[in-house]
Amino acid sequence: MIDLAAHDVAPFPSFTNARALSGIALYSPTDQTGGNRHDQVSREVLVTRLAALLRLPLRPEVVSTDDVGPDVLLVPRETLVDGVGMQAPLTTTSLLGVRVPHAFVATKAITHGLIHPDAACAAGWSSAMAERLGDAALDGYTAFCLPDALEAGRRLLETGPARVKDVNGKASLGQTVVRSAEELEAVIAAQDPDELARFGVVIEENMDEVETYSVGSLSVAGLEISYVGDQQETVDHKGRTVYGGSRLRCVRGGLDRLTHLGLQPEAVEAVRCAAVFDDAARRAYPDMILTRRNYDVLAGRDVRGRRRVGVLEQSWRVGGATGAEVAALEAFARFPDLLQVETATVEVYGEAAVPEQAVTYFSGVDPRVGAMTKYAVRLA
Repeated sequence: MIDLAAHDVAPFPSFTNARALSGIALYSPTDQTGGNRHDQVSREVLVTRLAALLRLPLRPEVVSTDDVGPDVLLVPRETLVDGVGMQAPLTTTSLLGVRVPHAFVATKAITHGLIHPDAACAAGWSSAMAERLGDAALDGYTAFCLPDALEAGRRLLETGPARVKDVNGKASLGQTVVRSAEELEAVIAAQDPDELARFGVVIEENMDEVETYSVGSLSVAGLEISYVGDQQETVDHKGRTVYGGSRLRCVRGGLDRLTHLGLQPEAVEAVRCAAVFDDAARRAYPDMILTRRNYDVLAGRDVRGRRRVGVLEQSWRVGGATGAEVAALEAFARFPDLLQVETATVEVYGEAAVPEQAVTYFSGVDPRVGAMTKYAVRLA
């Protein structure tokens, strides 16, 4: 059990580890190509603000760790995987984000266990993860082959609709709700067997009346903040419901500090589930380098009408909520006596007015997604 007992609030530490750094840079290994322009621009703004906050020189974008020493803080555009690209040496001091031992570890796949202990799985899979999660996740399975995916779906359909999830899907995309064996078979048949064997697919109970909490921590240059908040949805240019931003209540220190916020019971449960997931992942895959942790925790009503809370997925790379995280870092650094702060990120598909005090992360036309506005702001 994760101890979330209240502790005395410690003073926010200084940027002591920044003194050992000679600069900060975006890290885009040659194997990481493509991506949306708005994401790339957002990362550039993010790194610029961190450089100012940490008082570090902003270095040119890095494509190989051979180009810099271990004293440069690198911010990757995507999750780093051991053995893929030039990554060594990296430490918790020189990386903002995550490096995982296997590609599937950074996906939704680790949220659930296999249909049976001897089921097909990717090399490096840890069954201990699901065992430690317990009730911190919803009911569901991860499958690495078509027959196992079908069996997992059939089991869940016995009690109600199931949700089939692309483990690499972002912004709430790549998910299909199935309500019959025929619908399940059609969705599973569309899976690429090679991709399935490499990354897996998640089949999970479908929930109604849902709300998604964001729970996480960010550690950079010796500083750590943690937060709990909720996510907003918006509609993209294709009429799809997608991620529209996060509103966070942030404190100094680790996840245990969130107990000082006087949260409602459901939010407290969301924090507990995130803490259990965080601990289980670290124990199951101890070789990870992890300095940014964000967990999407769903609260909803199951087919029996029961209110349930469980982790949907982790986001360990710099992502949509990071602008709000940095806004909190800036506030805490500017006001040493500040104990908590509320910040937000907003994503709008189209032109939008940006509040005067906000930081614009993107405003323009992305060639892939169209017109878009993204900003971060301190609310309180």
